[in-house]
Amino acid sequence: MHLLTICCTIMLSFSRPLVGYSAETYESFHAVFDPEYYYEQNPDLQEILGNSGENLFQHFITMGVREGRLGRENFNLKAYVFYNPDLLDTYKTDLLGYCRHYMTVGMAEGRICMPQEEGDNKIGEYTTHYNATIPRAINVELAAQRINGCVLQPGELFSFSDTVQSRIPQNGYVMAPAIGRYEYGGGICQVSSTLYAAMCHALIPAMERHPHSSGVSYLPAGLDATISEGYKDLRFVNIYDKPLKIQVDCKEGVLTVSLWLGELMTGNADETLPVESGQPEQSEQPEPEPSEQPEQSEQPEPSEQPEQSESSEQPEQSEQPEPSEQLEQSESSEQPEQSEQPEPSEQPEQSEQPEPSEQPEQSE
Repeated sequence: MHLLTICCTIMLSFSRPLVGYSAETYESFHAVFDPEYYYEQNPDLQEILGNSGENLFQHFITMGVREGRLGRENFNLKAYVFYNPDLLDTYKTDLLGYCRHYMTVGMAEGRICMPQEEGDNKIGEYTTHYNATIPRAINVELAAQRINGCVLQPGELFSFSDTVQSRIPQNGYVMAPAIGRYEYGGGICQVSSTLYAAMCHALIPAMERHPHSSGVSYLPAGLDATISEGYKDLRFVNIYDKPLKIQVDCKEGVLTVSLWLGELMTGNADETLPVESGQPEQSEQPEPEPSEQPEQSEQPEPSEQPEQSESSEQPEQSEQPEPSEQLEQSESSEQPEQSEQPEPSEQPEQSEQPEPSEQPEQSE
């Protein structure tokens, strides 16, 4: 069901802009699309779509672009969108516009149009600014905090309204201006709009998105996404086969939303694993440092430190002076018997004292 929903969403989001366009508009797309090249480079589509140029072209403009497939050699439309973010405010989700720009201006300007090896897997980002000195900033920063770090598994649905929670004082929201009125949570639409703009940069279609009734000051029209609890939401699905992470940086009046694919998740896991594996190592080191503790020697029993204390024999030497003094006061002929330490082995019977140790249970 998730796969069917994703395909339908993508088809609708990219087919609508093509309706009513002239043949010249199609030609602008065909200028960056070679059916034979697309067919040869994508054997997984050959049995499904055949060698029909029209079918291959429709797949390219609806799904292939966002999957990072090349329409022709030496041109990747998704890379062109990502590495030229200055075009986002103008063309937004108009992929035909990006194609025309490349053919008329971008190629001559030498703009990047192929994936670059940069070591990370960021697929989209957008930044807006807000006034950090007014109550509205509390709502902006609170909503940003609640979507930060969200991880969507492949096919998983994200709801902005549900994630930021109900806009009530009990959830930390304050009264602030919205369009035409004051309300609790006024200002969170800047967070949803910045997220939507990052989605457009990543070519991720929205399952649900609503524009504001009037323009907003923090980004261009067409990149905004208003939120009204119970009525309007921003929702989208992770269309990739890897986990998708939302990362938000919000401080000092600057709000940046970035979207990352699975490699960032793997990197974070790799960063946390050494920390977790290092903690027991650090916890083992401070325990053997103090040499006093019978109590701490009971704790490292699972870590086999008692065996190390037996092999070091230093604690045995520290115990020997005490029995040796008693041996001098007692019979000297019994020293070998005490060197065998049967009596010290009996002392643990005296030191066992479970009965006094049961007193805390009585005190409980």
